[in-house]
Amino acid sequence: MEKKAIAIGNPVSVSGLTIIPVVQVSLNSWRGRRGASYFGIKQPMAVVVVSPAANRAFRITGEEVSIDQLQQEAPELTGVLEGIRGS
Repeated sequence: MEKKAIAIGNPVSVSGLTIIPVVQVSLNSWRGRRGASYFGIKQPMAVVVVSPAANRAFRITGEEVSIDQLQQEAPELTGVLEGIRGS
Protein backbone atom coordinates (compact mmCIF):
# COMPACT_ATOMS: atom_id res chain seq x y z
CA MET A 1 0.00 0.00 0.00
CA GLU A 2 1.24 3.49 -0.81
CA LYS A 3 0.19 6.77 0.79
CA LYS A 4 1.31 10.16 -0.50
CA ALA A 5 1.05 13.58 1.11
CA ILE A 6 2.41 17.04 0.47
CA ALA A 7 4.04 18.67 3.49
CA ILE A 8 5.65 21.98 4.35
CA GLY A 9 9.19 21.88 5.69
CA ASN A 10 10.69 24.22 8.28
CA PRO A 11 11.09 27.76 6.92
CA VAL A 12 14.64 29.13 6.88
CA SER A 13 15.26 32.89 7.16
CA VAL A 14 18.47 34.57 6.02
CA SER A 15 19.09 38.30 5.44
CA GLY A 16 15.41 39.23 5.13
CA LEU A 17 14.52 36.30 2.86
CA THR A 18 12.54 33.29 4.00
CA ILE A 19 12.71 30.01 2.09
CA ILE A 20 9.86 27.54 2.63
CA PRO A 21 10.42 24.00 1.31
CA VAL A 22 7.44 22.03 -0.01
CA VAL A 23 7.98 18.26 -0.09
CA GLN A 24 6.11 15.15 -1.15
CA VAL A 25 6.17 12.31 1.36
CA SER A 26 5.43 8.74 0.22
CA LEU A 27 4.95 5.89 2.67
CA ASN A 28 4.95 2.34 1.37
CA SER A 29 4.14 -0.92 3.11
CA TRP A 30 3.87 -4.58 2.14
CA ARG A 31 2.74 -7.58 4.11
CA GLY A 32 3.61 -11.13 3.30
CA ARG A 33 3.71 -14.52 4.89
CA ARG A 34 7.16 -13.87 6.29
CA GLY A 35 6.56 -10.41 7.74
CA ALA A 36 6.08 -6.83 6.72
CA SER A 37 8.21 -4.21 5.02
CA TYR A 38 7.90 -0.44 5.32
CA PHE A 39 9.79 2.47 3.82
CA GLY A 40 9.30 6.16 3.15
CA ILE A 41 10.59 8.74 0.71
CA LYS A 42 10.70 12.51 1.16
CA GLN A 43 11.24 14.35 -2.13
CA PRO A 44 11.56 18.10 -2.71
CA MET A 45 8.69 19.46 -4.79
CA ALA A 46 8.91 23.26 -4.65
CA VAL A 47 10.26 26.22 -2.71
CA VAL A 48 8.55 29.46 -1.76
CA VAL A 49 10.72 32.56 -1.45
CA VAL A 50 9.26 35.27 0.79
CA SER A 51 10.89 38.71 0.70
CA PRO A 52 9.77 42.23 1.57
CA ALA A 53 9.47 42.97 -2.17
CA ALA A 54 7.58 39.87 -3.38
CA ASN A 55 6.60 36.29 -2.74
CA ARG A 56 7.48 33.76 -5.44
CA ALA A 57 7.25 30.00 -5.76
CA PHE A 58 9.29 27.64 -7.91
CA ARG A 59 8.98 23.96 -8.75
CA ILE A 60 12.12 21.97 -8.10
CA THR A 61 12.64 21.99 -11.91
CA GLY A 62 13.05 25.79 -11.76
CA GLU A 63 9.64 26.56 -13.29
CA GLU A 64 7.86 29.43 -11.55
CA VAL A 65 4.41 28.53 -10.21
CA SER A 66 1.77 30.78 -8.67
CA ILE A 67 1.55 30.74 -4.90
CA ASP A 68 -2.23 30.27 -5.22
CA GLN A 69 -1.70 27.05 -7.17
CA LEU A 70 0.81 25.79 -4.63
CA GLN A 71 -1.60 26.62 -1.78
CA GLN A 72 -4.24 24.45 -3.48
CA GLU A 73 -1.77 21.56 -3.57
CA ALA A 74 -0.52 22.19 -0.01
CA PRO A 75 -3.25 23.97 2.01
CA GLU A 76 -1.08 24.23 5.15
CA LEU A 77 1.16 26.65 3.21
CA THR A 78 -1.48 29.35 3.80
CA GLY A 79 -0.98 29.24 7.58
CA VAL A 80 2.80 29.24 7.26
CA LEU A 81 2.72 32.30 4.98
CA GLU A 82 0.33 34.13 7.33
CA GLY A 83 2.66 33.38 10.24
CA ILE A 84 5.66 34.78 8.38
CA ARG A 85 3.83 37.91 7.22
CA GLY A 86 2.48 38.51 10.73
CA SER A 87 5.89 38.34 12.40
